[in-house]
Amino acid sequence: MTPYEILAVDPQQADDQIVRRAYLELVRRYPPDRFPDRFQAIHAAYEQLKDERSRLEYYLFDRHPGISLPFEVLREERGDAGEQSRKPPDFNHLQQYLRQWMSR
Repeated sequence: MTPYEILAVDPQQADDQIVRRAYLELVRRYPPDRFPDRFQAIHAAYEQLKDERSRLEYYLFDRHPGISLPFEVLREERGDAGEQSRKPPDFNHLQQYLRQWMSR
């Protein structure tokens, strides 16, 4: 599950206030003394989405498990493979990817 799914927040509308409100509601519903595993998942999701910088870091680095660099995400989406594609994408590919992402 993604942090957005855990907190039941729409990724397109998530802002600091919405994420915090969802977090506090879930913490009240699943207190750590009664639901330690569920609380831990909720808290981890909140840490990934709690502010704009954290959400950006999640999108660039944590969205695709096993990929450690933001350009690796672009390579995966473009279907590149092999050592020839180890260089960063050119501006047109980056612009196309960002347009696709913004339209989601």
